[in-house]
Amino acid sequence: MNERKTLIVIVLVLLGVLVFIGTSVAAGIEERMKQRLPAIVALKTQGIVGESNRGYLAFVTGQKSQEALVTSENKDRKAIYTHIAKQQNTSLDLVEKRRAIALAKRAIPGEFFQNSNGAWIKK
Repeated sequence: MNERKTLIVIVLVLLGVLVFIGTSVAAGIEERMKQRLPAIVALKTQGIVGESNRGYLAFVTGQKSQEALVTSENKDRKAIYTHIAKQQNTSLDLVEKRRAIALAKRAIPGEFFQNSNGAWIKK
């Protein structure tokens, strides 16, 4: 239950950014992310995916279960990060790195995140 709460907080933070976008595109991203959340929680719980050091989902092992889902999630994350970068007049690279740090801090025990050197760490 704790991991669900953590992931919900992460999604809510991302969705909060969408408020600034204020378009029908934002509504579509929000809905897609909500729909994917249970599957992403399951993939993280199983140790199949983790949060990369760029703020995106990445496969921890060679098993690439639900690859299309991960690709779709990352595409929506990139849209959000790009919007934030433009809004803050900064680079996409910086937004991605900052988001990765926040996601790593919020990881729950048993989940994987990637450190700045690219090594996978199990929290």
